[in-house]
Amino acid sequence: MKKKWPMMVMAWMLVVSMFSFQHVAQAEEAVEVTLSDSITRIVEEKLAGADVSITVRDRHSGEMIYDYNGQTAIKPASNMKLFTTATALEVLGKDYRFNTSLYINGKLSNGVLKGDVYLKGQGDPTLSIEDLQQFAQELKAKGIQKIDGRIVGDDKWFDNDLLTPGIWAGDESYYYAAPISALTTSPNTDYDSGTIIVEALGSAIGELPSIKVTPKIGDLQIVNEAQTVEAGKTNTLTIERSYKTNNIVVSGNLPIDKTKKEWVTVQHPTTHTMTMFQSVLTEAGIEYTKDKVFQAATPKFAQLIATKQSMPLEQLLIPYMKLSNNGIADILVKTMGRIINHRGSTMDGLKVLQEYGKSININMADWRFEDGSGMSHENSVSSLLLSDLLFKVQGEDWFTTYFNSLPVAANADRMVGGTLRTRLKDPLTAGKVYAKTGSLTGVSTLSGYLEASSGQLYIFSVLVQNKSGASTAIDEIVKEIAEEL
Repeated sequence: MKKKWPMMVMAWMLVVSMFSFQHVAQAEEAVEVTLSDSITRIVEEKLAGADVSITVRDRHSGEMIYDYNGQTAIKPASNMKLFTTATALEVLGKDYRFNTSLYINGKLSNGVLKGDVYLKGQGDPTLSIEDLQQFAQELKAKGIQKIDGRIVGDDKWFDNDLLTPGIWAGDESYYYAAPISALTTSPNTDYDSGTIIVEALGSAIGELPSIKVTPKIGDLQIVNEAQTVEAGKTNTLTIERSYKTNNIVVSGNLPIDKTKKEWVTVQHPTTHTMTMFQSVLTEAGIEYTKDKVFQAATPKFAQLIATKQSMPLEQLLIPYMKLSNNGIADILVKTMGRIINHRGSTMDGLKVLQEYGKSININMADWRFEDGSGMSHENSVSSLLLSDLLFKVQGEDWFTTYFNSLPVAANADRMVGGTLRTRLKDPLTAGKVYAKTGSLTGVSTLSGYLEASSGQLYIFSVLVQNKSGASTAIDEIVKEIAEEL
């Protein structure tokens, strides 16, 4: 009789465990049904007529917990940066730095350089007017008072295609569609390379507004056609660079108590940078004999004078991902193309993204893209694939760096909350959603990680197209996911 007790205990434990498993499975199924009902209601009420793809995964197993048209391909907009950034961390490494170097090629005698000065760029989006000023001081320290030769920009690290495919003509004036060259500058520490900041300030009523340019006008021209009007009148001022010109046109009415500021793109980053460098040289007391700026490769035996390095990629990811900087994404793609495929083109860089995706078993046959920033309307991916990427990168040794670069919901600090700093403020989601936003005309996306009410972390991707103003509905969906799980 005694020998039967262990068998009876084991049988009872088996019954209990089966009951518990069944209970858990039923609970999970109930949650999924509730989640499905909640999300379906939001989609039908707020996103009627839109293309929608939603996926939720268990963070640890990658198991699909919920999907709504999970396999439907949608334009990812800036969710494309999730893939670009992962590939850059894998290929370039979190310690990668961009270099810009100063060379001379000629003979120096009695303060006169009989020869050329070269600035060689390798795509540094953090190059600033202060760096150009430091280069001028390095020339002075070398004893150079006059340059009897050319001032040359070497941008051969990248190809000559300044814009990625899919940039609309109407967008070319604005910072989010800035041209990309290997020798470019940024006006501030947001690092919107290839732009300057133009600010109009109301002056006397009936007069032209005054214009302030940061850091320098370079090779651009201001065409001021605006007018200062009485306080209280409608502000109709626009600041735009005319298509394929160097003219920045300021037009419309600006109330005397108002200002208007725009980040305006330059037409060609290399020539703009070199024109600014000329003015910096003049300010430093260095003369030059040739007013024209040139573009050419640095001679093999030119003398290196100084090199400026950017911050490491790990630090650059913060302004890049938090603020969704398109220029940095495009620069990273071309940089990977140069380093891996020996050509700094968008096409060669995208091949690197393809190979990385294949290496972690992402189904690249169903992921279409023609840029790394997400600006192109030809990009498409499903929430199923995006969430699969977010699951698989967790195993990479750089994942913490990747995760920390994501915007954090409702955090007011720009370099923490980024593009999510004014969204998802409900206590269920505030500070608990770490995700990349995306937006194009008629497109809104959000993909990342969230801490649910249970305290567990989940992966989610919500992609919407053919619907304006969908971000509010997306936030409601994310709140439902957090509440139900």
